[in-house]
Amino acid sequence: MWLYKNLAIASLVLFLAGCGFSPIYGGKFGGALTIDLSRIKIEPIKDWAGQMLRNELEQKINPLGVKQKKLFRLNVTLSESKQELAIKKSEIATRANLKLTALYILTSQKSGVTVTSGSSSIIVGYNILTQDFATLIAEKDVRKRAAKELSTDITNRLAVHFQLNRRKAAAVK
Repeated sequence: MWLYKNLAIASLVLFLAGCGFSPIYGGKFGGALTIDLSRIKIEPIKDWAGQMLRNELEQKINPLGVKQKKLFRLNVTLSESKQELAIKKSEIATRANLKLTALYILTSQKSGVTVTSGSSSIIVGYNILTQDFATLIAEKDVRKRAAKELSTDITNRLAVHFQLNRRKAAAVK
């Protein structure tokens, strides 16, 4: 039994090594990637959810707060929509979905040329309760969770962009 287990683990390791898998934040370019991300200046995002998203992006892009010369500027536009679901016979909604969509553009500080852009969206659900205050708190919590997820997605997309460009530059040399 242990032979099959070890054989499966060995074949998985060989498969991952053969397919070119490498971790984004570690290995050959990991330190350089962290420096690239810390060179991004995140512009203010309007509204409360935008401020939450900006704070989460700051923590993910530059977690150590390292002071680097900012070479890039990240502009994010956040839009929000709500959809009420699970409506009772009395026409009162008991469940809702909140959709946040972030459009981001990374530009060069020097030239103003767009380096990369994209969008990320998330739909999160929450209960509409009989007490208004409880519903407000549930909606606020959902916005926080959505901002956290959006920031993770945007950070990963930026990291992949920098990683691919670094590999292309290394391949050219």
